[in-house]
Amino acid sequence: MEADRWIAFRSHFGIESFSCRPGIEGAHEKGGVEGQIGCFRRNHFMPVPEVDSLAERNELVDQWDLGDGRRRIGSRPRTIDEYFEVERPLLMPLPEEPFETGRLFTPRGDRYSQIAVRTNRYSVPVRLIGKRVRGVLHTSHLVVYDRNVEVARHERLIAKGGCRLDLDHYLDALIRKPGAFPGATALEQARSAGKFTPVHGA
Repeated sequence: MEADRWIAFRSHFGIESFSCRPGIEGAHEKGGVEGQIGCFRRNHFMPVPEVDSLAERNELVDQWDLGDGRRRIGSRPRTIDEYFEVERPLLMPLPEEPFETGRLFTPRGDRYSQIAVRTNRYSVPVRLIGKRVRGVLHTSHLVVYDRNVEVARHERLIAKGGCRLDLDHYLDALIRKPGAFPGATALEQARSAGKFTPVHGA
């Protein structure tokens, strides 16, 4: 039974999927690919690299991947890049439209101008309190839309029960209630992240 997301993915890219033969008869069918994945993991992820963000880690992976293309597998006469150039003309072109990998959520803004996505909360502009929005959760970030207009973009929270607030989302409310400004959680998060600008101060 194929998952709906996998069916959508392979349909988008024109992939034909099939199962490997079970048991000893099919044991050789994926060993080379899985062996090279293991090789990449051992060479680049052991020990686990220390980075400040997922974007930084992905940039490292891209650099390692480019370097890996100059490697020879075993005693083969050509490098990985050289073999790929032989295969390139045989590959189908990529679709013009990208495949949407994010997961869709349709939460409602609560009275604190926040939406719940999975186990975490993220701020939206105060005008969206009580309104349903569309959130697309990606590996590293969350994008929130009001109809088709992007209204918020947050770095994704990984741990459960977290809260990520954008001070700009609360400025309209703080203008009306300036007494709430000194103790505002959004203000503390902005200061700790170095995002409290002179404009905010003014």
